[in-house]
Amino acid sequence: MLEEKIKQKEKENWIRCRFAIEVMAVKEDIVEKALKDHVEKLAKVPVVFVYKKDFSNIEKVENPPKNIKEAYSQIVELELFVKDIFSLINVAVRFGPSSIEILSPSEKKIGAEEIQNIANFVTGIIHQFAAIGVGGIVMQPKK
Repeated sequence: MLEEKIKQKEKENWIRCRFAIEVMAVKEDIVEKALKDHVEKLAKVPVVFVYKKDFSNIEKVENPPKNIKEAYSQIVELELFVKDIFSLINVAVRFGPSSIEILSPSEKKIGAEEIQNIANFVTGIIHQFAAIGVGGIVMQPKK
């Protein structure tokens, strides 16, 4: 059944990827639950098909961030398919993988509509950052 789904996604020209996602928290049980919940949410996205999950052991962070006494970390490596380039970028922004590796196809044709959707998505994010005061576009008039 799994092999059939994988072959179907390949036939439909979905993008095959490997994601690494890391989570850090001040308690071990929070790390484990948060990462599993995050992966479950990703797997429920209609334009995503997660077919492999490899969770690392939870490890104590040797040099936790400033003002944090003790922290724990866990990484999951996922193999998944994403329907198209727009969906890949959207999922990358929403789920924040530490790294993304494209396994196949080696090339992908993209149309103007998908490029437009990607550009509008990116500008929407910039405007959201600006609205909460943590970014935006800085403009200066000519002197």
